Amino acid sequence: MPSKPGSCYPMGIPGIVLSLLLALAVAHRAAAAAGGAYDFTLQLPSQMPAWAQKLSPHLAGFSLEMDRWPDWAGQEVGKPNEYFNQLLRNLGDRTGHMPFLRIGANSEDRATIDLQFQVMNKTFPAPTEAVPNPEADHIYIGRDFYALSGNLPEGTSFMWGLNLKSLNETETVSQARLLAEAFQGDRANLTKHVHLVHVELGNEPDFYGLTRLGYNGPYGPEWTVLNYTNTWVLFAKAVSKEIEFGPSCSGKPTLVPGALTGFNAPEWTPEGPLLYGLLDDSEIRAKTSKFSEHAYSGGFDPRRIVRPGELMDKLSVRANMSTRTSGRLSVRASGLSYFLGETNSYANHGQPGLSNTVESALWATDWLLLGASNGIERLHFHHGVGFRYNTIQPTDESDDGLNITRPHILPSYHAFLIVNEAIGKSGDSYIAELPTSNLTLTAYGVWEKKQLRRIVILNTQVYLGSGVKPSIQVNLAGPGATTPATVKKLLSNATTSYTGLTWAGQSFETASGIPEGAASSEEVRGASFNLPASSIALLTFGAEQ
Repeated sequence: MPSKPGSCYPMGIPGIVLSLLLALAVAHRAAAAAGGAYDFTLQLPSQMPAWAQKLSPHLAGFSLEMDRWPDWAGQEVGKPNEYFNQLLRNLGDRTGHMPFLRIGANSEDRATIDLQFQVMNKTFPAPTEAVPNPEADHIYIGRDFYALSGNLPEGTSFMWGLNLKSLNETETVSQARLLAEAFQGDRANLTKHVHLVHVELGNEPDFYGLTRLGYNGPYGPEWTVLNYTNTWVLFAKAVSKEIEFGPSCSGKPTLVPGALTGFNAPEWTPEGPLLYGLLDDSEIRAKTSKFSEHAYSGGFDPRRIVRPGELMDKLSVRANMSTRTSGRLSVRASGLSYFLGETNSYANHGQPGLSNTVESALWATDWLLLGASNGIERLHFHHGVGFRYNTIQPTDESDDGLNITRPHILPSYHAFLIVNEAIGKSGDSYIAELPTSNLTLTAYGVWEKKQLRRIVILNTQVYLGSGVKPSIQVNLAGPGATTPATVKKLLSNATTSYTGLTWAGQSFETASGIPEGAASSEEVRGASFNLPASSIALLTFGAEQ
């Protein structure tokens, strides 16, 4: 996503309202921390709520900037990036499904086919203070580019993006033809163990023309929602002659419109294209299964004064999620599934000191589970080599502020581990947020067969490393409170730590990606357990699966 002036705060929230919310939260956190440990009673529900949402095993997804695709997949066909694949397997082991990858973003609209290259070529602008890790200004797609998908672990699902922004139908069709060759044609033997599930046409089309943010695309006022809708349908029909699409139940890929930023609401929202006939053509409607939007908590600003706790602030997270309500409802009412095809903490690659610390793990866990509780099927966290909001850095040249000279994880990777364990392997789990009267304690219930099976609890108290670490003594009450239970915890040194995290007693900060140490959990005694500041607990009732 391009840098957007004035985007340092959650989208759609009036500044004065946000200031009041943040002031309330800061005051509450200060009061909580001052007392050290204190008791909190978490009331368990008597039954699964009617509004609980079904959890997708693909909830925690990846979005990868296309310009460095070989750094993630491996530089050649048949030579995968084993470190990245191991980290994906860690996640897949927890749900029984490999993570879902979206490949595209800004660079999908800067791509052209050039078959003189074996894999790809790319050119980059010079880094600046505002954009220290710039995306390529042009990429050239070579013969093996899409075939590298076969380097990923068995069962990996893909959404591939094609260039719409150039408005060059011949180019887009050429990309579709090469993509089809890799998954459905002469080279399908290379990708037979992975799945092309979606094809996305264009990235953030609401930034192709004029915007209200001082960032304007190449087209003028003629680029409207209606123009986009008609163009998307035209290109969807063209690529359908190259790629065999079908309904989602057919096992064939489907088309995905949208990829809207939300910065140009109210006209550039899902309601616009849906009203202007996006699904009026019966053949295109049958091949379209989902609609995507993008969402960030704000934008990177090198002048920002970092305040630990502001990213994971409970009120701000919920206010930001509420800006996607109308779009989500309109998409689902139209018979499509809704997902965030690109999301993360702060747009323009993350805010150092927030996006790459322990705080990001708490924020990401809350953001994922809150999204799921609101009926969002998947949230694809955006990544690029060196981006500070990554969960994973795939190479040894990643300047993300951690000063690690090998491929490595960042704290937010642990959010994916926790969320996937909370989802489980049943394929029939449901989620709802459990109400709490505490601004630093958040809880989500997960039900299987209508029985409360797991609870994720977050303590977002801030601890900067000096003095006694505050904590919350969580006391369970209500139906099932005394049921035998175990708890796993995400622990760290401080809210602002970059490394040193453990999940269930294991460290995932290894050179191989294989966790170090044995996984461990604690027995919950007397329906009560302690949760330190900036920690997460996964409570499991009955025997662990």
